[in-house]
Amino acid sequence: MVFRKVSVLAKIFDTRDHAVIMVDNTPILIVKHNGNFYAMDARCPHMGCGVLSDVEDGHIAVCPLHKAKFDVLTGDMVSQPIVMPERRCEFNRELQPPLKRYGVRVSPEGLLEIDI
Repeated sequence: MVFRKVSVLAKIFDTRDHAVIMVDNTPILIVKHNGNFYAMDARCPHMGCGVLSDVEDGHIAVCPLHKAKFDVLTGDMVSQPIVMPERRCEFNRELQPPLKRYGVRVSPEGLLEIDI
């Protein structure tokens, strides 16, 4: 594993439970749930767009475009996108569920480190 410091203080999670950061031009959602940090890709695999920036129940990320839901703890899709009920959604070939997850830890300086 190669953990890389990102310019985010773990302290910001004292007042919020999630944040989206950019690492190497990739949006990553970080969630603090039950005292632990979790991170996963923040792009929805439905169309490859949008960032999963809304979080329900402390660990379910919601796509703002079509309401697909993903469990940040596992990367699994827990609810399909809502587009046309009579048609199955197509997914971006480069982004298939489950979404990629990353290890997260806090450095001695209080900065988040992500395993990229």
